[in-house]
Amino acid sequence: MERKNYSIIFLLWMIASFIYGAGIFLIGFFPINNYSLVNDLEGRPQSLDGVKLVAPTKLYKQTVLVVVDALRSDFATPATMPFSYNNACSHLQLRVNIPTVTLPRIKSLTTGTISNFIDIVLNIGHVEQLSDSLLHRLHERNETAVFAGDRTWKNLFPKQFKRFTANTDSFFVNDFYEGDKNVTEILCKELEQTDWMLLVLHYLGLDHIGHVEGTESPKIPLKLKEMDDVVQKIYKAKHFHDQLVLVTGDHGMKDGGGHGGSTTAEMYVPILAYNGICISKSYRSKTYNQIDLAPTLAILWSIEIPSMSIGCLIPELLREYSLEDQLYAYYYNSLHLIKKATRKFGSEYVDSSALAKWFEAGKSAHKQFLLAKLNDKFDNAFFFENARVHYLRLSKEISDQLAATLGQFDYELIAIGLTLTTLVVLHTVVLFYVKNQRSFIYGKVLCLSVILITFSAYKWGNYQGYITITGIGATVSVLLALAMNVYFIINIANILWTQFYNFTGQQLQQLSLPSQIWWLTGCLTFHTLSLASSSFIEMESKTWHYLGSSALILLAVQNFYADLCRTYKTAFTYGDFNYVVFYKDLIRSFLKSYSTWLLVGGLLFLERLNVFAFSINKENEKILLSFFFVAGLIIYPICLRQQTIIQSHKEFVFCAITAILVYCYRSSKGAVLFVFDISCCVNIFLTMFWIVLGMYILISLTFVIINKQSRISQQSSRTSVERGFKVLLNFLLTISILLHKPHNVLLVTYLVCILSMCYKICDKLERQASHNHKHLQKLLYTIFIGNMFYFYQGNSNSFATIDLNPGYIGQSTYKPLIVGIFVTLNMYSAQFISFVFLIVHILNYNNDLSNKKELNSQIHSNTNTNSNEQIQFILYFYTLSIFVPVLIYFSLLLFFRYHLFIYSVFAPKALYEYYRVIVLFLTLLLTTINFFIFEL
Repeated sequence: MERKNYSIIFLLWMIASFIYGAGIFLIGFFPINNYSLVNDLEGRPQSLDGVKLVAPTKLYKQTVLVVVDALRSDFATPATMPFSYNNACSHLQLRVNIPTVTLPRIKSLTTGTISNFIDIVLNIGHVEQLSDSLLHRLHERNETAVFAGDRTWKNLFPKQFKRFTANTDSFFVNDFYEGDKNVTEILCKELEQTDWMLLVLHYLGLDHIGHVEGTESPKIPLKLKEMDDVVQKIYKAKHFHDQLVLVTGDHGMKDGGGHGGSTTAEMYVPILAYNGICISKSYRSKTYNQIDLAPTLAILWSIEIPSMSIGCLIPELLREYSLEDQLYAYYYNSLHLIKKATRKFGSEYVDSSALAKWFEAGKSAHKQFLLAKLNDKFDNAFFFENARVHYLRLSKEISDQLAATLGQFDYELIAIGLTLTTLVVLHTVVLFYVKNQRSFIYGKVLCLSVILITFSAYKWGNYQGYITITGIGATVSVLLALAMNVYFIINIANILWTQFYNFTGQQLQQLSLPSQIWWLTGCLTFHTLSLASSSFIEMESKTWHYLGSSALILLAVQNFYADLCRTYKTAFTYGDFNYVVFYKDLIRSFLKSYSTWLLVGGLLFLERLNVFAFSINKENEKILLSFFFVAGLIIYPICLRQQTIIQSHKEFVFCAITAILVYCYRSSKGAVLFVFDISCCVNIFLTMFWIVLGMYILISLTFVIINKQSRISQQSSRTSVERGFKVLLNFLLTISILLHKPHNVLLVTYLVCILSMCYKICDKLERQASHNHKHLQKLLYTIFIGNMFYFYQGNSNSFATIDLNPGYIGQSTYKPLIVGIFVTLNMYSAQFISFVFLIVHILNYNNDLSNKKELNSQIHSNTNTNSNEQIQFILYFYTLSIFVPVLIYFSLLLFFRYHLFIYSVFAPKALYEYYRVIVLFLTLLLTTINFFIFEL
C-alpha cells in the first residue's frame, strides 16, 4: 500500500509539473498584449506641407453607444426590430476578430486594436485594466462618461466613468430580464440629463438566452423587440437632435446559442447609426472591421486617436462633415497608421513600398483641394475623391499588415515550457518502463547542484540575450521552470544509469504485447498525428466515432467468431458435419450476443444525437423531448442495478428517487412537460435532490468505514476500497443526470452499458493473457469510449459549444468556483465516469479472483500486491496516453504558428488540450483520495 500511494502521489506531482510547463508554453505562444504602452505618438496634425489644417469639431453634443451582447447581423431585421431598422441613417456590418467573447471585443471597440487570443481566458476574471483607449482620452478632456450594464466595463475602466451601474452578476446566465430592465431604467434617467458626453449601455439578456436555450428559443424575438423599444425611447427623447446613437453587438451568436468560435454567425454584427441631422438614409450594408469604430469615434468626438489603434475610418459615419473636415480625418488616420508602420517595419520598408507613394499622392491631392478651396476657383470634388481614395487605400493596407503581425511569440518561454513538458513525459515513460520504487533522488548536494546550475543557465541566457524576462514574478516563474528542468535531467540520467548496470534483458519482455493492443495503440497514434490537419481538428468528433466504433465492431466480431468456433466444433458427430445442429447453434450464438450488436449499432444514433436534439428541443416538440428524457431516467437505475453498481434495494430506491427529482426539476424549469404547473417549486425539488444525494453518500460511506474497521483482513480492505469507488461512481453518475441536458441523459446509461459489455468480452477473449495486458486492453477501450461520448454530448474544439448553463443550476449569483466545477463535471463527465468505472471493474475483478475456492493461500495473500501493481500500471499508462498527444500537439502548434487557421482552429484546441491535463489531475486526485481513505 505504501509503495502504491507513493507512486500515485509522485504521479500527481508529475502532472502538476506538466501543467506548469504547458502553462509557460502557452503564455509564450499567446503573449498578453501590453496595453500600457506610452503614448509616444504625436497629437492631431496642424498643417499639411505648409498649409494650415483645422481639426473638425464635434458634430454631436452627446453619444449613446448601445451594445447588445451577442447581437448577430441577421437578428437586426425589419421583422424583428422594425423601428430600429426603418429609422437608421446607416445600416452597416462589423466583422469582429476571434476570440468572439466579451472582454477582447470591448478592448477592440475602445482601443482600435486586435486583442490577443489569451484574452478568452482573461474574459472569465476580467481583471485587466486598460491604460489607453477612447475612454481615457475623454477622461483627459474632462468629458463625462456614464455607463450601465456588463460589469466587464467597470473592471476595464474603473475611473473613466463618472457614473456607472454595473450588473451584479454579469456571468449569471439565467438572468434574462432583470439586468436589462435595470439598464433601461438608468437610460430613462440619463436621457433627462445633459451633463454627459458619452452614455454606454451594455445589454446581456440576448446572450444569456442564447447560452441557456439556444437560437431557437421563443424568447429571442421578444428580447429583440425589447431592444427595439430601447432604441425607440432614445429616438423620441427630447435631446435626440443633439445626439449620435450607435447600436451594435460585441460579438455574434452561433446557431446553437454559444459563441467564442469563428463561424460567420459569431463574427459579424450589425451597427445601426441614428442622428438628428441625418442627411439621407442608406440601406446598403457595407462591412468594416470592429477595430475601425475606435478611430472613427475619436474623429467624431474631436479627440486624439488611441495610440494602440490600427483601424481605418468608416466613411458612412463621417458624411455629415464637410469635405474639408472629412479629408482632415482621413489624413490624420493615415498619418497615425504610417507612423505605426514605420516603427514596426522600419522606414526603409515603408519608403520602398507602395505605402509611401499612396501617402504622397493622397497628400498632394489633399493640398490641391485646400488650395483650390482657398482660391475659390473651381469645384474641387475631383481632388477630394482622389485624396480620399489614396488615404483609404493606404489605411486599409497598413491596418491589414499590422493586424497580421500583432501575434508576437515569446520564444524563450516557449522553449522553457516545451523542454519542461518533454522532460516530464520522458520521466514518466522511464518510470512506467522500469517500475522503480525509488522514483527520485534527493539530498543537500543535489539541491545545491540544481540551484547552481539553474542560476548559471539563467545568467548565461541573460548574457547571450536568450532570456529577457523582466519583473519579479516572471523571473521567479522562469527560475522555477529552469530548476525543474535541471532536476528532471539529473533524475532521468540517474534512473537510466542505474538501469544500465542492473539490466538483465528481461525488461524487454514488457514490450511483447498482444496484437489487439498494438492495433488500438496504432489508432491512438493515428489520431494524434491527425491533429496536424485543421480539418481533422474541426471534425475530431468524426475521427473518434469511426475509430471507436471500428474498435468495438472488431471486438464484437471477435466475440462472435469465438462463439462460432465453439459451435463449429460441436456440429461434428463422428466425423460427419451436421448442418441442422450447426445452424441451430449458430442462430443461438447470434441471439446470445444480440445485445452486443444492438449497443454497437446504437452508436450510429448517438453520433447524430446533436442533430436529433436540435429538432426535439424546439417548443412544439416538448412531448418528444419529455418522452426521451423519461426513457433515459427509467433505464438509468435499472442499468446500475444490472451492472451491480448498486447492489441493495435501498440503493435502488435512492437512485430512483434522484431520477424522479431530476425530472421534476427540469419540469419546473419548463424544459419538459408535467401534469400540472410546478414552476414555483424549482428550489424545492433541487434542495430535495441534494438532500437525498447527501444522505446516500453519507450512509454509504459510513457503512463502508464501519465495515472496514470491523474486519482487518486484506479481503475486507479490498472490498472497502471497491465500495468506496462505487460510491464515487454513483455520485458522478447522479450529478451527470442532473447537469446533462434532457436529451443527453441517455448517454449516461449507454456509457455504463457499453463499458461493461466491452470489459466482459475482453475477459472472455483474453483468458490466458496476463492481468496487466488484459487491463491495458480495457483501458484502451475506455479511452476510446470516453472520447467518443465526450463528443456525443455536443462538445467540440470550438469555444462556442461550451455549455455554461449547468454551472448555474441552483445558483442565484455568479460563483466562479462552483460554476467552474459544475461546467467541468458536465463537459468531462464521460472521462470521469469511464475511468472510475474501470477502477471499480479492476478492483471487483481482483476481488472475485481472490474469492475463488481453487486458489491456494499463497495466491490469496499476493492478490493485494497484484492489485497495487495493476492500478499503478493503469494510472501511468492513462497519464501517458494524455501526456504524449498533448506534447506532440504543442510541437505541431509551434510548427504551424504562421498557419492561416492558427487562431481560429489550432489555438482553441491547444487550450482544450491544456485543460484536458487539468482534468487528468483532478481525476487522479479523486482516485488518490479514495485510496488514502480506504487504505487498499
